[in-house]
Amino acid sequence: MASLKGNVSDLKSLGRRLTSFPTTLVHAVAGQTAPALTIAATSAHAARRSVYGESYGESTATGKPLTLDRTGLAASTIRFIATGSVVRCVLGPSYSRFLIGRYRILPMGRMPAEWADKIRQIVSKSQVAL
Repeated sequence: MASLKGNVSDLKSLGRRLTSFPTTLVHAVAGQTAPALTIAATSAHAARRSVYGESYGESTATGKPLTLDRTGLAASTIRFIATGSVVRCVLGPSYSRFLIGRYRILPMGRMPAEWADKIRQIVSKSQVAL
């Protein structure tokens, strides 16, 4: 199982701040974060880029850009859901794990900066609502 690595101290401090929020507010933040991350993942896939902004590359056989959409099943089933205060990803077919490892269709290692910024924005808006 992969975990986030690198400089995640900012996200850890954000997590510590969230524990001081009322439980209902933390659940609301998770509920808003899940669809935002789903949109970010599907947008990156539609642009034929990893969640880090890297191109999928080109086919060695045809030289055309890779789409990773032979059936479209992996892209259509990857989504984030909120269960209480936890946001997790639901994977579709078994080969989704390969796509994550090879083409980084989901974060592996470090959190993409845009995703971390989006989470911070959601938390900031929720703090204002407090």
